[in-house]
Amino acid sequence: MSEVQGTLEFSVELHKFHNVDLFQRGFYQVRAGLKVSPRVPHRLIATAHGSTECSFSSAGVYDGTVFSRIFQILYRNEEIVVNDCMSFRVHLLLDGERVSHLNMWMFSLVLFFSDLMIVIIHQDFRVPKSQ
Repeated sequence: MSEVQGTLEFSVELHKFHNVDLFQRGFYQVRAGLKVSPRVPHRLIATAHGSTECSFSSAGVYDGTVFSRIFQILYRNEEIVVNDCMSFRVHLLLDGERVSHLNMWMFSLVLFFSDLMIVIIHQDFRVPKSQ
């Protein structure tokens, strides 16, 4: 049995978001993810270029999913400059006899929406001392 090592790498660049027909004012975020068949031994690396920390104002990575910064849409035909770059790299180990498993992956690109103001609430919870 011969094994083949391979690397699949691609990137998604979000330059501008143009609101064509979204009739809801609110906050939007684009999320991208890559799923590889569990039958194929692999290692997935997802990165957001230019971001050093996860925050609402910059792109980030969480659990293999890359997300853009959060942006607000107020008007129809509005154009927002996003300038986020997401990249995915998958290192694969394939059986040389069955290289067809290479096409067993799925890429998803999802637009998330919230019409509520984004508020971070920090509250300290304390456990009362037992008597």
